[in-house]
Amino acid sequence: MSLTAFVLVFLSVFLHAAWNFLSKKSNPSGAFYLISSTTAALLWLGFFLSSDLALGSLPGRFWLLLACSILCEVIYCLGLAYAYRISDISIAYPLGRAMPVLMVAAVTLLFGLGTRPSGLAVVGMGIIFAGSILLPLKTLRDFHWRTYLTRSGFFILMIAAGTTGYTILDSQASILLQALPGETRVRKSLIYLFLIESGIALALACYVALVPLERREFKRLFLHSFSPVLTGLCSSSAYALILLAMGFVSNVSYIQAFRQMSLPLGVLAGIFLLKENPAKPKLIGVALIVAGLVVSVL
Repeated sequence: MSLTAFVLVFLSVFLHAAWNFLSKKSNPSGAFYLISSTTAALLWLGFFLSSDLALGSLPGRFWLLLACSILCEVIYCLGLAYAYRISDISIAYPLGRAMPVLMVAAVTLLFGLGTRPSGLAVVGMGIIFAGSILLPLKTLRDFHWRTYLTRSGFFILMIAAGTTGYTILDSQASILLQALPGETRVRKSLIYLFLIESGIALALACYVALVPLERREFKRLFLHSFSPVLTGLCSSSAYALILLAMGFVSNVSYIQAFRQMSLPLGVLAGIFLLKENPAKPKLIGVALIVAGLVVSVL
């Protein structure tokens, strides 16, 4: 990995952990992520307006994949909002990041969407599973199936399910978009990012309009809090930096492995800045998840 790629990915890792920490600290809601996604859409609007891509020539399958991806993104946002309200970031963040690795592998194998994972990847996934099991425990004596049947567990599952869905759908939609002539790969990705973010904003606007509590929250935040705006800028910029870094490495796996360093950053932020409980099973679980993710990628 070149120095340029290292700096870009490091900044992305920092921004990803930062926007999640900011979300947790702000006690987020659907209204919070409505403002966040609107900010992100405005950030990439210029790329969309200046594009010469013939989007109208894309097949109906692309727009169906896009719509389904937006639905999964909304599930992800709402799961994130409610999980961060009732759960520690040092639990919700690493679990929400790690579980999709297992779920994406299962879905792609079930539907034959990619090549079968290697033996090393399967070992890595097993390590991730072990770490995920340990993460919610305060002590090893707490290991019991009831430990995992909680409200926070349900919302973390929403995060993982939403992430799994949009990861698979975006990968399929991107193939169709990248096949269009004109524009660079990075610009096409940023245009797709605008379509996703604007779709999320529209869907969340409908949700907020239908829920009285969310309407009150939107009035409290809109033009009164900079946190959701900063969250939108950080989350979208983190992904844009990854797209740029891909042009400076010989193998994209290096980037995927290094991106997982946001996991310990998020956990450490929860423990040291939000004073969350640094239970030994939690620390061991995070270490196993990071190790498993790196092994799976490599």
